[in-house]
Amino acid sequence: MNIKTDFNKYYFEIIENGNSICKLTSDSNSIGKTNYLGDSIEFKTKDKWWERYQYSIIKNSKTIGSINFNWLLDSIITINQKGLEKKYILKINTFKQEFNLYDDNKIHLLKYKKTKGDFSIFEINCKIIKQPEEMIDLNELIIYSYYPAFLIMHGTLINQMNGGG
Repeated sequence: MNIKTDFNKYYFEIIENGNSICKLTSDSNSIGKTNYLGDSIEFKTKDKWWERYQYSIIKNSKTIGSINFNWLLDSIITINQKGLEKKYILKINTFKQEFNLYDDNKIHLLKYKKTKGDFSIFEINCKIIKQPEEMIDLNELIIYSYYPAFLIMHGTLINQMNGGG
C-alpha cells in the first residue's frame, strides 16, 4: 500500500494495487476531510487556543476520537468505536526518516517510509507489520494515523522553507 502526498495541493491519497482508496484534503492547519466507504471523516482542531494542536476525529458528524501530540511529537490517537476505546501511538524515527504505529500494548502495527519523490510531492510506503484488532478497519486506521504524520511533515516543510533547520 502506498500513500501519495502532495503539499502543494494539500492532500494525501491512499493507493492500494493502483486503485485510490480515499483522498484526504487538508489545509494542514485546522481541518482535514475525506470520504471512505460512504462515511465522512473529518479532523478538526479543538476550539480553545491552548488546544490548537489537539484534533477531534469526526465520523459522520459524531466525534469518535482525538489526536494529541506530546513534546516528542509522538501522536496519541484515541478511537472510540463499538463501545470500546483503543489508543495508538505514532512515533517518529527521525534517524530512519519513518513513522511507526503501535497499539496501546506496544505492538508494532504499521511503518510509514518515504520511497520516492521530491520535497513536497512524494510517495510513502505503508508496510503492515501486524493486522490491528477487528475493532477498526485497516484503511480507516491508516487514515487516522497518517493524518498526524501529514501535519508533522507539513510543519517541517514550512519550517525549512522559512530558513529553519
